[in-house]
Amino acid sequence: MNKWINELFKIWDGIEEGNDAADKYNPDSKGWRKESHIPYLGDYDPMHVLNLYYPKDYDGSRKLKTVIDIHGGGWLYGTVDLSERYLGWIASQGYAVMGMNYRLLRETDLKGLVQDIYDAIGWLERFGPDRGFDLDNVLLTGDSAGGHLTNLVACIENSKKLRKAYGVKRSGLNIKALCVCCPCADTNALYISGEPGTEAGEGTAAAYKSLMLGEAGEKAAWHELMGIDETIPALDTDPSAMPPELIIGSETESLYKQTVFLKKQLKKSGWPYEALIWKKEEALHLQHVFNISHWEWRESLISNTEMLKFFERKCKG
Repeated sequence: MNKWINELFKIWDGIEEGNDAADKYNPDSKGWRKESHIPYLGDYDPMHVLNLYYPKDYDGSRKLKTVIDIHGGGWLYGTVDLSERYLGWIASQGYAVMGMNYRLLRETDLKGLVQDIYDAIGWLERFGPDRGFDLDNVLLTGDSAGGHLTNLVACIENSKKLRKAYGVKRSGLNIKALCVCCPCADTNALYISGEPGTEAGEGTAAAYKSLMLGEAGEKAAWHELMGIDETIPALDTDPSAMPPELIIGSETESLYKQTVFLKKQLKKSGWPYEALIWKKEEALHLQHVFNISHWEWRESLISNTEMLKFFERKCKG
């Protein structure tokens, strides 16, 4: 197993290097300001910080609808700063935005990762309202692995069984809508390297599951409570009452099978959702999390504007 865990680390180290090299060519978004790297726990861990984003001219005289973003990176890479231009663009449209660092699977298991997200949310509940965050109108969003975590948090919010398994308490947020971009959903089929049935495919998929379960392995309380197909049956509420979800994706992106899987699970359960999926013939260049990494592209602006329109409709509804 260590062989395939190391293989996963190498894959994501390569992705990080490539993203860092390309990032300097991406244009900055305008019309926003931020509070940077605020500790949400007093342990001096650089992975326990968050960023807040506002419209540039925001004076604090009124509360703004809240967007909480969970960054992607395969649970093994990334920080809140990775999505800064995207989060800044959202803020420039009139929203208060929070994104957080969380420990990665190199340091902790899925339970620890979820607890970090809840600790960041807890900080926002305590201090956000005085900083202009309207926590009665919240959009929870995430891309790729962050899409998985977005759905997982939404399910945890509505399941005593899941809260017990992950060791967290329900937040006081009023989540009006969800949006996931190129999401991961099936934690039993994370074929990041290689296809199903191949040594590399099965090896890295098993390595992911091992990292998520951590030292407890299959004795972990969250075993078989990680993927969307496992967490929907654990809900205390009917899935039809869950916060409505928008799925943004592209047929040309590398993990599109995960989007298809998510749509199938939501439709089967009755969880309300809409999907904005770009077709192959429309845009071959729309690869994984295109609307995050290239906020400025035409298709990204359309997608991200539709996300905010979706949120506004659900706030009014």
